[in-house]
Amino acid sequence: MLEKRGHKCILMAVIVTLVLFVAGCQCGATDTTPAPAPTLPSTPTPAPAQEETAMTLYENTEHGFSIEYPEGWAENTRGAGTSLQFLFNEPEGSLSGGVTVEYRPEGISLADAVAEVKKYMEAMSHYELFYEGDITIGDGISGYEMICKGDMGTGKVEKSRYVILVREKQVLFVGVSGEPDQFDERETLVNAVIDSFKLLSSYTYVPPAPSPGGTYTNAEYGFSITYPAGWADYTTGQYGEIVDLRAATGIPEVMVRAWTEEETTTLAESASGLKSMFSEQLGDYEFLSEGEIALDDGTPAYEVVFSGTMQGYLLTCKYVIVITEANSFLIMGISLPGSFEQDEPVLDEVIGSFHLE
Repeated sequence: MLEKRGHKCILMAVIVTLVLFVAGCQCGATDTTPAPAPTLPSTPTPAPAQEETAMTLYENTEHGFSIEYPEGWAENTRGAGTSLQFLFNEPEGSLSGGVTVEYRPEGISLADAVAEVKKYMEAMSHYELFYEGDITIGDGISGYEMICKGDMGTGKVEKSRYVILVREKQVLFVGVSGEPDQFDERETLVNAVIDSFKLLSSYTYVPPAPSPGGTYTNAEYGFSITYPAGWADYTTGQYGEIVDLRAATGIPEVMVRAWTEEETTTLAESASGLKSMFSEQLGDYEFLSEGEIALDDGTPAYEVVFSGTMQGYLLTCKYVIVITEANSFLIMGISLPGSFEQDEPVLDEVIGSFHLE
């Protein structure tokens, strides 16, 4: 039987990748509607006096915005294509701010963008919404503000203030988050960063055309897998992933990993080892179904479907194991609980297309 350390390496790689993926995703979930948030007191308590902080101007003409952040904070850009994050991190890690820019194929209203975000945030654990409502920031930019607390995929609870903005096919998220105590103590700075945001009069970025879909082939590992129109290859090669295929909105997603069996094992034994590791390392999981299946070309496989919390996010996953003489493959279909039923047909389509060359 496969030794547990082999499953543990695969498991931890999966967790890290899911954290990076979900933390950058701002849409796609369909879950229960959150309870109405309490309104702010009519006479808010004044924030404690704070020393004025020297600020650095960040201007991005390609995407058409500017924002100020405290001197000494580090800049970091993540993402590519139609979804990008421009992050500004305090060296000590107490606070971080940033702007996420998403490009949509069609225009979207602010109300629809807000609805997407609220549904997505319901997938967070320990989520608490303190306030939400219309707001004007910068030079009269209308947006929607949300102040909340929860695990944003880092494994710790943070407090955040975000403002959602829409310009034509752009959806922008301007926000600051950090340790709850630091966030409250430095509220003036948090507000100054967000209110410094401005939309520039023009931007030059042209989003890439939607992906036509296609077939990914890996000669080294000897397999291929097909993905539909609108999906794209987001493979980074980090954390042991071989290929990472996603829908345009970032979810649903299918990833493929491989490991080498140290001993001959059956599909059922391999699945049992994987389940044991999830139970031991993650907890709070519900296994929904499992059993032997066949892929589209008749290749025998074993499927495990489960739902649970990974680093603060509630996910529903369909994992399929395929074993060869050289490698064992884990094909991972990922969605959110509220949209899993809707996403399952396309997940099955992509997973079923996995073919050993």
